[in-house]
Amino acid sequence: MRFEDLAARLVAVEAKLANLTGTTVNTDGATSIEELDARLTLVEITVDQLISVKTQEHVDAIVAAAAQAVESIQAAVAEVVALSPSADHAEAADVVADVVTAQAEAPAVEHTEVADIVAAAVMAVVTAEPEVVTDSVAITAAIVDAVTDMPAPAPEVAQAAADAVVEVIATVTGEEVAPEVQQQVVDAVATPSDPELDVIESRLNVAEAKVDTLLGK
Repeated sequence: MRFEDLAARLVAVEAKLANLTGTTVNTDGATSIEELDARLTLVEITVDQLISVKTQEHVDAIVAAAAQAVESIQAAVAEVVALSPSADHAEAADVVADVVTAQAEAPAVEHTEVADIVAAAVMAVVTAEPEVVTDSVAITAAIVDAVTDMPAPAPEVAQAAADAVVEVIATVTGEEVAPEVQQQVVDAVATPSDPELDVIESRLNVAEAKVDTLLGK
């Protein structure tokens, strides 16, 4: 009986995901634990992908938006924190909220390359596990890694990007950023991205757009 109940619940969840993504769903219940496990794994992957996309959209919008009214900021921050792995961890959730709030209260980042780097730094905090968020060394490393993976901005805005990332680190750690860490950030910002991965990402962007078009998005 329990197996049948779980299989039925899984079909219901699959139907909701299909509605969200514009895809079709297998309405037949799983007939084995192995099938149940495989289909649930696919659901988990899809959900994580949807959450990641939604979170990135929120963060990008916050970084690019001008400072807002307090009520709007609170709503935007709440939406992002709710999507974070830290949502159910009080201390980490507070840290994530502080980082997102600071960004929401700041002037809009108008230069696209700088905005992308700032968004990557904020996303590193939002998507980190609670134990990383609350560990100054670990979260700093995560932010630097995220920035390193971004394409290097034009030289004339590189320092502005580095300064913005340092501000994110200062907010998330609650500490003054040491000179050596500031240099790590400068180096990370200036690091050219992997050209092979750039090509893959470009192709993936095109493929995703075509798939979304086919799905009616």
